[in-house]
Amino acid sequence: MNRREFLQSGCLATLSTLVLGCEYKSYFGYSEIDREKALNYHHDHSPNAKKVLLIGIDGVRPDALEAAKTPHLDKLIAQSAYSYCAQTDENTLSGPGWSNILTGVWSQKHGVTDNFFIGENYHNYPSFFTRLEQLRPELYTISAVSWRPINNHIIPIADKKYTYYDSEGDLKVTRDAIRILSQEDPDVLFIHFLDVDLAGHNYGFHPSVPRYLKEIEDVDKQIGSVLRALYQRKNYPHEDWLVLCTTDHGGRIDGHGDNVPEDRTIFYILNGKSVIRGKLDPPPHQVDIVPTILKHLQIPIDPAWGLDGRVRGL
Repeated sequence: MNRREFLQSGCLATLSTLVLGCEYKSYFGYSEIDREKALNYHHDHSPNAKKVLLIGIDGVRPDALEAAKTPHLDKLIAQSAYSYCAQTDENTLSGPGWSNILTGVWSQKHGVTDNFFIGENYHNYPSFFTRLEQLRPELYTISAVSWRPINNHIIPIADKKYTYYDSEGDLKVTRDAIRILSQEDPDVLFIHFLDVDLAGHNYGFHPSVPRYLKEIEDVDKQIGSVLRALYQRKNYPHEDWLVLCTTDHGGRIDGHGDNVPEDRTIFYILNGKSVIRGKLDPPPHQVDIVPTILKHLQIPIDPAWGLDGRVRGL
């Protein structure tokens, strides 16, 4: 199956060993005044010191991440709160996975159970980008993705969106992230990489599959370039960046999408000045990412939002 087909549609022994070690109000509409304020905001010198870089890598099994040669992510993990036993919900496809991560609620609330987004309820449970545009419209928010439905469906609102739909999508996302971090002053930057998932579908999601590991190693190099641009920012010593890295689902030799540990077990990495380093126990969940980001940005969580996650690692 080619890349376009994947985008449109959307051996167990190693992970079994890993899994055994794991214990398992209404829509934020925004006024035209607020939106205009956000779009006209001068982004070259943001006064906001607390910033977020969210890195999403599609379809990475945590045991394959451990097996691959990933010096940049290894270094990040060594200085982070982390888990190789984090969990999705029972709907282990990209649509619900990225919806969980970006809204902070499970499928039962946001309504997405597949990659067709039929029944989505982002009106009541929007992405945290939408909430930021309502609550902090001065923040400069950017989303750069290599899987089009994320920006088309889950993140309808951001100050800038870059959406790719071709064989060089991950490379273009990397270049965008480096340019943005080097030349602009984002407050929230989300970047998404797809190629690992494509390798999994073509060759198998398993640490014994060389082509799958090779894609994980390639994305590690791309992330290394992005992190280098982050650390070389002129104002980096005076900024407080929270860097998160995770995935939407795991997988098996023959794919993913089932309610099984191989598909549901994922990784969670949280790095920053205020992070409590070390292995997270109990393991976190995808829906914990939004509350953790909001905590870092010092935005109080309204119980009326109905978030399912909680702050982890801070």
